[in-house]
Amino acid sequence: MELFPPSDRASRIRALSDGELHEQALDARDWLLAVLDYHEVILDREHELRLLYSAVTRVMNGREGSWSDMERLYMMLTDPALASPGIRLRSTFVLILHLNYAERLKHVGELSARRLREIQHAKQVEEDLHKTQERISEIVELMKIDHFACAVPLSSLTQSSATSVVDDNAGCCPICQNSYTDLSAFTVEDLLADYPVRLKQCGHIVGRGCLEKWMATPKIDEAKHPHRTCPLCRMQIEGTAAPQKPWMLERHLQTNGRAIVTKQQLLYRYDIEPEECLDAVVACMSMGIACDELLAEVRRQKGRGDKARSEASEKILAERREAVEQQMRVWGFRGTAAWSDIRAEWMNSGITRKE
Repeated sequence: MELFPPSDRASRIRALSDGELHEQALDARDWLLAVLDYHEVILDREHELRLLYSAVTRVMNGREGSWSDMERLYMMLTDPALASPGIRLRSTFVLILHLNYAERLKHVGELSARRLREIQHAKQVEEDLHKTQERISEIVELMKIDHFACAVPLSSLTQSSATSVVDDNAGCCPICQNSYTDLSAFTVEDLLADYPVRLKQCGHIVGRGCLEKWMATPKIDEAKHPHRTCPLCRMQIEGTAAPQKPWMLERHLQTNGRAIVTKQQLLYRYDIEPEECLDAVVACMSMGIACDELLAEVRRQKGRGDKARSEASEKILAERREAVEQQMRVWGFRGTAAWSDIRAEWMNSGITRKE
């Protein structure tokens, strides 16, 4: 079989300078790799066999001179007269350079490379989606307070208005007395773990970590006091109906295509019920509030302390914020407008306390 047909194209190679030949050799290599990668990922074995069958049929009919460019390429890659795959690959490279495929069939190489990038991107998106869903399942597993408490802006700890929540020890957790914003004494992870949250039932603000410990503390006399209460005012917070979630959120999870798929996948893979999905979303909103507020606080205090520590804290908070945004996308929120409105509704719902 004549895989290198007589052609005046060979004369163009002899006319090239060393630099031009080197450049075209690189183009030929890139073209070949792009096509082979594309075919390996996209095209099945049946397609390759059809192409080879067509080429072999032409040979049997004495018409190998009428091979298409791609048939010639496949015949070279599978030529039994060439001893090894390595030799066939090098011979194919020479064929591509000889017949100037990289230039004549430039669109083939570009299409192959573009489709391969699209497939790789889609695969990465799918992997990220599964990782985020796994993270959501972990949040649901560990969730203790997010269905009845929400993070609040740090400014609400010192505001004085008829609708604000003000505690005597504003700026500090009333249980452990630790500051919510002391970056010199606590790491940013510590501050996130004990970020201030407001109980919907009574409006008191306490540190998240302390409230979680309170909810996990064994009851002293469960027969007499079967339900846990607010650690400050003793209003019942356990064993009562959970505060109503934002209606816009419920509607979104019922109507958004991406959210519906996520709910189905979480149910089938992790046995997470629809109500738990609502809790997972508002937990994500609380984390977003905490990250935004602490990031602003870190930047405000940046000039006062250790610059390296401040930058490390910024990086941690940025990573946590990115995790929040990934969950937003998984739940079908393409922008921040609807998310912000729902977050504000949840944050401001429930009882507030006057000064």
